[in-house]
Parts: sequence; C-alpha cells; structure tokens
Amino acid sequence: MEPERAPEATADDCAITSFNEDSTPMILEAAPIGIVAVDATGCIVRVNRNAKHLFGYNETELIGQPLTILIPEESREIHLRQCAEYTRDPHVRPMGSGLNLSARHKDGSIFPAEISLGFIETPQGMLSVAFIIDVTQQREAEQLRETMIHTLVHDLRNPLSTIRTGLQVLEMEATKLNKDQQTIIEIALNNSERMFKFINAILEVNQLESGNLVLHPVALQIHDLIGELLAALAPLAEQKGLKLLDDDSTDLAPVQADATIITRVLENLIGNAIKFTPENGTVRITAQQVANDPTRVRVEVSDSGPGIAPELLPRLFGKFVAGKHKERGHGLGLAFCKLAIEAHGEHIEVKSSPGEGATFWFTLPVASTD
Repeated sequence: MEPERAPEATADDCAITSFNEDSTPMILEAAPIGIVAVDATGCIVRVNRNAKHLFGYNETELIGQPLTILIPEESREIHLRQCAEYTRDPHVRPMGSGLNLSARHKDGSIFPAEISLGFIETPQGMLSVAFIIDVTQQREAEQLRETMIHTLVHDLRNPLSTIRTGLQVLEMEATKLNKDQQTIIEIALNNSERMFKFINAILEVNQLESGNLVLHPVALQIHDLIGELLAALAPLAEQKGLKLLDDDSTDLAPVQADATIITRVLENLIGNAIKFTPENGTVRITAQQVANDPTRVRVEVSDSGPGIAPELLPRLFGKFVAGKHKERGHGLGLAFCKLAIEAHGEHIEVKSSPGEGATFWFTLPVASTD
C-alpha cells in the first residue's frame, strides 16, 4: 500500500506577502554566497555576511573602500578594464562565464573564485553587484582530473603514432589489396588521423593552461588576417548560401599578437559560426578600436544562427563542452580560444539568446610604436 501523498499547494492556497525595502538586508544575509555591491566610482557600498566571511573583513573595513582591495594586485589592471567595459554595456554575466578569476583575502592569500555580475538601477545611480563563490575545492578536483588526462593522453600518443604509421605503409601498398581491404584501410587511417588531431588538441590546451606554450607576438594587421581566413573559408559558406560580411576597418593600428595562434582563434570562431548558421544566414566579422581605449582592438564574430542554450553559456569555454547540435566537435575549440586570448593578457566573451544568434568577441593589444 502506497503512503498517502500530501496535497500540492495551489496559487489560491498561497498568501501573497508584500516585501518592502526592509526585507532586502534579510535576503542578502540569507544568501549562501558572498555578495558585494559597488557604486559607479568602484567603491563598496554593501556586503553580506558570507562576503565578510569569505574575505576576512568586517563591514566597517569594507564599506567605502575601493573594490580593488579584494582583487590580487596582478589582476587589478585587467579587472578595471573589464569593469569599464561592463559599465558601458551592463548585462548579467552568468556564474562561471568563461573567466578564470581569483580574489584576495584580508591576510593577503589568494583563492580562486567564481563570480557572477548583475546590476541594479537606484536613485543614486547604477550599482554593480558581484555574487562570489570560493571554488578552491573544485579547482583542486579539476587539477587532479587534468593530471590523469595528461598522463592518459601521453600514454596513448605513442602507440597511436605506431598504428598510424603502419596504416600509412599499408595504404602505399594498396594496389596489392582488393577493394574492400582498401576501404577498410582508408577508414582506419581517417579515424586514426582524427584521433591524433584530438590528442594533439588536448596537449595544446594543457600547454596553454600550464603556461608552457611559448608565444611569438609580432605587429600584425588584423584586417589582413581576417581577409585571408574569409577567403579560405568562403567555399564552406557558399555551400550553405551564407553571407560572409567583413566589417573590419582597414585603418586599424597593428596589434601585437602571435599570428599563428590568433589565426587559429579566428578560424575556430568563424568556422563555428559557419557550421551552426542555417542556410542563407549571415556571418559577420568586425574589428574596431575599443571605445575610449586606443591601446586595444576588439574583434567580433557574430552569426544569425539558433543561438546558444542559456544553460550552456556558463560552461561554454570549458574543455570537452559541446552542445546538442548534430555537427558538434570534440569540445576543445572554444577552450583553446579562451586560453589563447588570455595568454595574450586579454579576454574573450560571448553574448547569445536562443533564436537570435551568437556574438563572440575578444580584445588584442595595439602594437607599440616605440
């Protein structure tokens, strides 16, 4: 005999309670994460209990102080730049949206943090609100997983190389094989090549994560780079009847970047846009100087595709993250893009709404004229 189930509440059963401004502090204090509100000048105006516990300060020590006291010194420059861009274009940034962030405790220790941003309009102006979680344990677990993956990949690479070489020898002797045998060799060789590229991609991403991939930055014209890539990818776009629109400016200052790495970043982003945009759609590439910052160039790749599912956005730049699209890859392309741009001291972000396409953008430093 099944236990009797409690009746479900209906809308008519629920009393409507009016919450006034006095309720707001209670809600903030009850939140299981750290909350810090900052005004337009970058000064802290409100913190909750968990934020004080997280950073080791009392409320008096935080209110009225610049937000930078909670940020590691080496991260402050990029943080201030991101804040300026966020203020010019305020939007909700989901928790963990592709940024490796860290925070500074009162005792000077640094801990990894996952931060979501929002904003509130008040009579005194806009407040930026940060929702903060200490992710030290998660990062330690990730590091253990990465070590295991790295070991497995290295153990697989050598035998796979031997298999591939053997298949290549057999392919050269294909005239001695019947048609079915030749087909089997071709399929096996194609799959071994795919696996070899996958393994190399994992190793490359790990090198970027560990800082062991050496960059060779030079002054280069981003306009020329985009033009070459669009010419190479045009046949793929033509197969689907897509329009490739190039809005980058020819009078942009040269950027300082590793040409090979940035070419791969653009190739990944434009290739994805072509792959996921339906027939007769549009892919647009724009390069322009960052507003009010002559030292940086912003590159955008946008499409008229189906957009990205909201639940996928916070994890989009993670490794092995792939959507449900039938043409999805191995889930390393965007992870590579993120790490490559961060290796240049810059950052990459994405905006998307279901049914409204997606826009990926990143910044690069302008080459020095010295």
